[in-house]
Amino acid sequence: MSHGIAEGNSFAFTTGAYGNRPTFVLTRNRVDDQHEISLYELAPHDIATARRDRFERTGKSVTISVCELDEAIVGDSSPSELPGSDDTAYDWDDWCAIRIATLRSGAFSEVSYLIEATFRDLDLDPETVCTGDPASVSLPEAAGVRLSIAFRAMKPMRRRDRLREVAKGIDQMSLGECYYWHAKARSPSSPSGTKALRVLLADHI
Repeated sequence: MSHGIAEGNSFAFTTGAYGNRPTFVLTRNRVDDQHEISLYELAPHDIATARRDRFERTGKSVTISVCELDEAIVGDSSPSELPGSDDTAYDWDDWCAIRIATLRSGAFSEVSYLIEATFRDLDLDPETVCTGDPASVSLPEAAGVRLSIAFRAMKPMRRRDRLREVAKGIDQMSLGECYYWHAKARSPSSPSGTKALRVLLADHI
C-alpha cells in the first residue's frame, strides 16, 4: 500500500487535475419525505463516457451513472456559482456529473460528521447541505476525493456503529491515503477496493 500512498501524496502539494476548478458537487434533497445527500464528480463528457465504457466492458456489477449538470445541482446555478467555488466563471458546456452515491437515513446522519470536518477546512458552513432546504455545494478535488471514498464505502452499510467507524476512519486518513483508496474504488480492474476499505475500517464485508 505504501507505493499507492506515495503516489497519492504528490497531489497534496498541487492543484487538482483541472486546476482550481471545482470537480465535485454535494447535493441535499428531499424525496418522498426523506432527506438524502448525493455526491457527484464533475468531468468532461468524453472522460465520463470513456470511464463508463471501461466499466461496461469488464462486465462487472458496478455501473457508472452519468447525468447532466442541472440534474445534479439544486436550482439554476452552475458549479462556479455555488457555495464553495472560487467564483471563477469556468466554461461548463462540455461537462457532466457522475453520481458517486446517495446516502439516506442512518448513513446520511453518520456521514454528516465527515462533512462537517471537511467543510471546516474549507471555511464552508456544513448546515448548507446537512440541514434545511435542498441545496448544492461545489467542492475542490481533495475534499471531493475524501468524501467520495466515504460515500462509496457507506452506501451498502446499515449498522450505525460501523457507519460511524468508517466516517471517523476516513476523517483521520492523510490526503495520500484518500487518493490511494479513491483510485482503487474507481478502477474497473479492482472491484473489491471499496469492500477492502470497509473491512479495514469497520470489519464489514
